[in-house]
Amino acid sequence: MKHRKKLLATLLAGAMCLALSACGGGDTPASASPASSGAGTSASPSGEPLAADVQAIVDRGVLRVGVKPDVPGFGYQDVLTEEYSGMEVDLAHQIAQSLGVDRVAFTPVTAATRGQLLDSGDIDMVIATFTITDERRDSWNFTTPYYTDAVSLLVKTDSGIADYADLEGKVIGVSTGSTSMESLIAVAAENGVTLTQADNFSEYATYPEIKTALDAGRVDAFCVDGSILSGYLDDSVEILDSIRFSPQEYGIATALANTGLAEYLDELINTWLDDGTIDQMISDNGVAPSFEG
Repeated sequence: MKHRKKLLATLLAGAMCLALSACGGGDTPASASPASSGAGTSASPSGEPLAADVQAIVDRGVLRVGVKPDVPGFGYQDVLTEEYSGMEVDLAHQIAQSLGVDRVAFTPVTAATRGQLLDSGDIDMVIATFTITDERRDSWNFTTPYYTDAVSLLVKTDSGIADYADLEGKVIGVSTGSTSMESLIAVAAENGVTLTQADNFSEYATYPEIKTALDAGRVDAFCVDGSILSGYLDDSVEILDSIRFSPQEYGIATALANTGLAEYLDELINTWLDDGTIDQMISDNGVAPSFEG
């Protein structure tokens, strides 16, 4: 797996502030960016008339999307320009173009706030490395996965951690509201190692906070999806290829009540998976190909 090195000074200073601001939910200002040019449609991908919840977005003229502000390659907001970039940002623009909507309003979200903002109606959808699980399907609609990742660990190059057994007695930083902790506890147990939430994990609101804790020695490892970790590489840390587990399928999430929108988006995703559109977005943003086990 190819790992990209990032200039973390800007990332940690800016992304932490931006992501933390998202914890204010609907009070967080959303920045607007123009959608890609092109003629939109007045029908679903299958040619059927638009459902009422989809038509409401068209009538509004703005697509409201929750994205990550601190995950280079997927969703990242530049501190100076305030513009968003990443394959999930490109995906939002492509959806807006399909709808014929002129603007996309991006709202920064974290693992803890993205579901809340959907439930409150402040955003239309979440495209933010949102892993699909059976439990989450009880709360939100999800499209067919557009990307598959796997969980890994970021550690200091001199940490001495190389396998699950080396995690005994260590503290691992995870994001609040993510599935990483439960997944690591389960896979460690399969490898004969007992980890507990109380003894081995420390939860943080944002990814930059976890990286800062790792740099400061407050945690021994940073656990999340590998593609997210790659945005936090520098000369002092490494991603453990020996620990890669629990495939994470990312889907676009919508509120349960918005069944028409969910169906519309699922048609789009399946079309773009088949015709190579999403593969091109992944390639254009330097994201590693989807994990295949």
